[in-house]
Amino acid sequence: MRFIDLKTRVEAAFIPFPTVLCIGDFDGVHLGHRQLVASVLQQINEIKKEYPNAVSGAWFFDSNSSKEAREIYTVEEKLNVFASLGIDYAIIADFNEMKSLSPESFVIDVLQTECKCVHAVCGENFRFGSKAAGDSNSLKELMNGNATVVPLMAVDGDKIISSTYIRELLAEGNIKKANSLLGENYTVYETVIHGKALGRTLGIPTINQNVKGKQFILKNGIYSTLCTFDGVTYQGVTNVGVRPTVDDDGHKNMETHIIGFNGDCYGKSVKVEFVHRVRNEMKFDSLEDLKAQIQRDITATINYFNN
Repeated sequence: MRFIDLKTRVEAAFIPFPTVLCIGDFDGVHLGHRQLVASVLQQINEIKKEYPNAVSGAWFFDSNSSKEAREIYTVEEKLNVFASLGIDYAIIADFNEMKSLSPESFVIDVLQTECKCVHAVCGENFRFGSKAAGDSNSLKELMNGNATVVPLMAVDGDKIISSTYIRELLAEGNIKKANSLLGENYTVYETVIHGKALGRTLGIPTINQNVKGKQFILKNGIYSTLCTFDGVTYQGVTNVGVRPTVDDDGHKNMETHIIGFNGDCYGKSVKVEFVHRVRNEMKFDSLEDLKAQIQRDITATINYFNN
């Protein structure tokens, strides 16, 4: 397991203090997951009466080792979210190392011994241990009652907030609904890489980002975005898709025109927040037609943010 101090981003060999942990997959740190975080922060005030040096933590799987490939957040993005919510430590586990453990071994050897967990927080649908034999009730029992089980959160009457539901919304391009359930804008935070420089040729420069597997979630289309780097946030127009006018390989890309910026971003990590879906991706008869449409998309984005 990896132990990361979220205040310094320094990776440690172990956590030297007792911990209060929220435990889960945390594929997307959505509103339901944020309830777990809130419970941890509430519990730690009580725990510190007995353990003054206690710290808060989030325990989750490394997305590269878990069974879920179509991740909503990368590990780095999860660290950003948990840090912003006030969690002290992140504990990142390898799914392949944990999947064969019995529920008893998971709690005693992993949580209590390695992670120094004195109180655990999970959702009511939490499963753990080999063949998912452990559940929230058994976690509470194995922790000798030192566990809090948080009820699932529902929206629109009886629709349970889940990462699966949010992935469905993103696949439909319903960015507003997805954002409302995530509790923040759906974000890609990746390094800018070299592309074909077509945008610069058209007089509308763009940045290309290495989005790895993430691009397979969000529906192809044009989006109004917020782009942050070097401490400054700009409005942007982001294309997610296969660029049918200029490419024929079917490879999904993500490129963004940062409105009002003409500098060099290569090698920098740029945070791109998806705020509004402008339109579907289209194939144009000429580059001039494509350029004219991009200009309209820029105008639509400026008007959207101004309103």
